[in-house]
Amino acid sequence: MNKHLLALVAAASLAGLAPAQAATFTGVVGSTSADVADFSTDGLIAFDIDFSSLTSATLGYTIDAADVLGGLSFNAVLRNYTGGGIDRYTFGLSSGSFGNLGTVTRNFGGSSNIVFNGADAIVTFSPAEFYDIEIGDPLGNGGVNWTIAGLNVGDSLNITVTSAVPEPETLAMLLSGLGMVGWITRRRRQG
Repeated sequence: MNKHLLALVAAASLAGLAPAQAATFTGVVGSTSADVADFSTDGLIAFDIDFSSLTSATLGYTIDAADVLGGLSFNAVLRNYTGGGIDRYTFGLSSGSFGNLGTVTRNFGGSSNIVFNGADAIVTFSPAEFYDIEIGDPLGNGGVNWTIAGLNVGDSLNITVTSAVPEPETLAMLLSGLGMVGWITRRRRQG
């Protein structure tokens, strides 16, 4: 009996030496002009991406035990520093799939639509968004995190986020507006 109790105490103390870890952020895969900050914790992949141009960013993670036991949630803040509106973000997973899609919160009103198919999700905005987008509940404002399913301990996961080019009619309207501003400025200088 004492041997069993001693073995149980030894096993419990050794288990306390190796706490569960969160998904390990392995870094940005490839190169990107976007600034990335990771805030992941046990069972949660969380990051901020600051887009200063229309580009994509791929973030690498290794899945740990704590991520599989309670399920893996996902949230992010995507900041638009391009100076123009972004009409969509696309998300791609290298492994696993999106389980439940949570909320998308915009800063400048309008509507958003989420379309997902397994490992891919597209979030579109009408009208285009000019500032931050919250995917899930990164700021604790009552949103719902997205979930990622189908991963095992030790799996590598790459998440690619792409800020899409505005629709051609949006770009045409922007260019014509800038042309009008230039024309008015020139006329005022002449008159």
